[in-house]
Amino acid sequence: IEAGATGYLLKDAPPEDLATAVRTAAAGRTTLAPAVADRLMNRLRTPATALTRRETEVLALVAEGLSNQAIGHRLHLTEGTVKSHLARVYAKLGVDSRTAAVATATELGLLRR
Repeated sequence: IEAGATGYLLKDAPPEDLATAVRTAAAGRTTLAPAVADRLMNRLRTPATALTRRETEVLALVAEGLSNQAIGHRLHLTEGTVKSHLARVYAKLGVDSRTAAVATATELGLLRR
């Protein structure tokens, strides 16, 4: 959506939903899968603390004590990509360390204990 998509459906959407979405997009309107709409609304309600799914995955592995290299291996990412995700997490949570990020995310209910 942020990159300019007119709509977003999940890959398991029925063919009739896909056809309707194409017609809707061609008419200049937006179509969102209900799950996507829910996530979008959550990000709008709490933009500063809304982590992406990947950011949450990375932070959960940090909470398990994994290094950036181990996280990258587990998620099939480069170490640089892991660092980029963590930098965005730090900025969103207003923290400057792995420990603070995990503690803050846990307090906010973004990570399960």
